[in-house]
Amino acid sequence: MAVREGLADPPSGRGCGQLGEFSGSVGYRALVLPGWLDQFFDRRAVPLRLLVLLAVAVSYFLVFASPTALDAVLVGGAVLAMAAGPRWPLAVVVTLAGLLVVAPEGASHLALKVLAGVALFELAMRRSGWPLAVAAAVMTAVYALNRPDDLPGLVFRAVMAIGGPILLGTYVRSVRRLTQVEVRTSVARELHDLVAHHVSSIVLRVKVARQVLAPEDARVRAVLDDVHETGVAALADLRQLVTVLRDPSQSFVEPDSLPAAVEAAVARARKVGLRVDATVDPALARLDATRGLTVLRLAQEGLANVAKHAGSSARTQFSTSVSADAVRLEIRDDGGDFRMAGSGSGHGLVGLRERVEMLGGTLEAGVHGHGWRLLAVLPVAS
Repeated sequence: MAVREGLADPPSGRGCGQLGEFSGSVGYRALVLPGWLDQFFDRRAVPLRLLVLLAVAVSYFLVFASPTALDAVLVGGAVLAMAAGPRWPLAVVVTLAGLLVVAPEGASHLALKVLAGVALFELAMRRSGWPLAVAAAVMTAVYALNRPDDLPGLVFRAVMAIGGPILLGTYVRSVRRLTQVEVRTSVARELHDLVAHHVSSIVLRVKVARQVLAPEDARVRAVLDDVHETGVAALADLRQLVTVLRDPSQSFVEPDSLPAAVEAAVARARKVGLRVDATVDPALARLDATRGLTVLRLAQEGLANVAKHAGSSARTQFSTSVSADAVRLEIRDDGGDFRMAGSGSGHGLVGLRERVEMLGGTLEAGVHGHGWRLLAVLPVAS
């Protein structure tokens, strides 16, 4: 259960300390909470970002300056470069630094400095460590190159135009991380205290029912055995999920055991009556933990959807394959005798799509012939 990366309001619990108290201040809420800030820096909102930055640049030119053709080219190039911020924030900062070097003093120079500040903020919000040091050094060199004899001015600009955005972005990144830790801990606590407790109670009652039934009740006993095994597996998954939520460095499924885990998901689908022809690539064991868990969830949710909407009469084709640059998972069914109208919320498919897109992949799901097809392609981490 991954927490979506965003700028949520962190709970003011013991783990927050003074930062949690400050989070209730007007200044914090004015900066971090507004939805527009979250949307502006969202990885999927690049067109929105370009429109906003372009509108600001055009407004600046119209109100405060008389731009030349070179000004328009430089600022336009800087705005386009900002589109790469979510994926390559350091490259964007270096690009803007280069534009500042060639830009003449005038209309474009101040606009480029503002855009460079935004790029530094985004870099600090998404990265830590050496990328920040490199960006700070590059921008300081640019300011020194423009006015080499103005040391006090250089120090002032370095603090305000470089240090300010970096400190602000670092603060927001820290709040994001703190928020995620608080939410993960809270969810883990609720899973352990409520959900796991109820599942344990169900498993215990089913176990008692198995023991009190007469031996001749073979069909009922078989159903109870299956319910008991499923409950035990669900309880084990819950406990492992609680562990992962409390310590993200832990893996929900070890990469080496991923092919077996996918085979187990197929076996469970067959156990409930699905006719599944499966091809599981042993090379799944090469995937990292994040992609491995995504593939497993795709398999589980996709097969569950077939059982729910197409019924056990459907013939299902399940395949996974790993190439040098991508992993591909496909689930197709022939629709069975009919395709039942779903009463679900659709959150499962939405969640899968978010998982896949966060890893830079694609997910297609829709009608295919008389049945349904789910196709996911994930890039393999280099």
